[in-house]
Amino acid sequence: MTALAIAVATVAIVLTNSTPSAPTASSTEQPADSGDDSDTSVSPLTSVPTPAPGPMSTNEESEVQRATASADAVIAALDEISQRGDGSAVGIESIATGWVLGELQSHAREQFDLGYKQVGSAVVTSVTPTAVDLAATPATITLKVCVDVSKVDVLDASGNSMKNSLYNPGRPVAHIYGAVFENDTWKISSHDIPDIQDCPAA
Repeated sequence: MTALAIAVATVAIVLTNSTPSAPTASSTEQPADSGDDSDTSVSPLTSVPTPAPGPMSTNEESEVQRATASADAVIAALDEISQRGDGSAVGIESIATGWVLGELQSHAREQFDLGYKQVGSAVVTSVTPTAVDLAATPATITLKVCVDVSKVDVLDASGNSMKNSLYNPGRPVAHIYGAVFENDTWKISSHDIPDIQDCPAA
């Protein structure tokens, strides 16, 4: 797959690398971004919800719902980052940490530098928890998220459609998102695209 194809397959977040599917607690390992951010927008993302921190319960279903909300918010934020193309990822730290935080910030900068803008939005078709460990330190949840990007196009800096070059498997793409419980909030920390793509057709 080309870098562009990978970007769209992941709702425009993976450029050439991915992280292990198991969540990690680290918030310091992030993709390098040496670009000058002085010319990018500092306007916050409007798709990022206001955090509502709260202690973790012992109810797995309840905590999976909370982690799922964070995954949904990350995908919505990816859409906004790609649609705006102004380099802003301001506010993303409330729902993302570690690798995913750096990944989103780097993608925002790349979209800005290349002059790319996304048209259309990704649609989450299903979310399935594949691992839950509320006893870990920090607690972790792994989610399989199926995302339909069939309505997504990317315009280059001249406004030309790049849809013919985009990855289009004809069905939603499976993603593995890892969440960690950090500061009384579930944050998405890792992301991977598995080799086995078995999401049902939308």
